[in-house]
Amino acid sequence: MLFRFLKRINANAGIFNGHFVDVKAFYAFEFNAIPCITFIGDTDITKAFAFIKDNCNSEIVKTYQHSYLNHNDKNIYFNNTIVVLTSVRMIEIADNYCQLLHTTNQYNWARKLVNDLAQFKIVKDEPVFRHTQIVGFAKEAEMN
Repeated sequence: MLFRFLKRINANAGIFNGHFVDVKAFYAFEFNAIPCITFIGDTDITKAFAFIKDNCNSEIVKTYQHSYLNHNDKNIYFNNTIVVLTSVRMIEIADNYCQLLHTTNQYNWARKLVNDLAQFKIVKDEPVFRHTQIVGFAKEAEMN
């Protein structure tokens, strides 16, 4: 019966999902636990990554990236980044969002970091207000 408690989560099958590593399966594989996830969308990922590097540098254990070459300017850019932190935590930075993966007792850490990352919100262009002209028939008040 004890062997059931010592069983390791097998996340090998789903770890390579799409063009990079599925962060939830990687978390389960790396830490043998199911993560809590805190999500923040519409984020400038370049600024978020720089902020995380500067502010979490002492806690970063490993960084994994999926990168690509832009032929026009000959620079390499990243699509996805997974940052493994101390204390059973991970951060995924990808496609205009960040996900914080953590244990059940680290919600305060996640809330603070998400509030810090909120300053890098992508500001979308405001829609242009257009006056809609309504075409129809008007009754004269005397006809009522």
